[in-house]
Amino acid sequence: METGRYWVVMRSGRKFMVEEWGSNYVQWGDIDPATKKLHKVKVKDMELINESNTQIRKENGFKNICFLSAGTSPLGYIDALDSSGVQRIESEYVQYE
Repeated sequence: METGRYWVVMRSGRKFMVEEWGSNYVQWGDIDPATKKLHKVKVKDMELINESNTQIRKENGFKNICFLSAGTSPLGYIDALDSSGVQRIESEYVQYE
């Protein structure tokens, strides 16, 4: 997942593509054993995904395209969609195109 773009295939056979938009930096760090404090390091990802280079478009055959609010788990949303069998879940955390 170097780009933040990946496919999720559910047991039901439904396929979902996820693109994580935003900063092209992934933060990670390590704990200093002496001070027990987390030292964060920024690592540059390969590609920044945004509106100009997204692959999830209606012209590429995608439907029910949605944007989740920051902090909302895409895998949790996909699991809820798949287990309910519906095409969309209306929520304040989801905006459909």
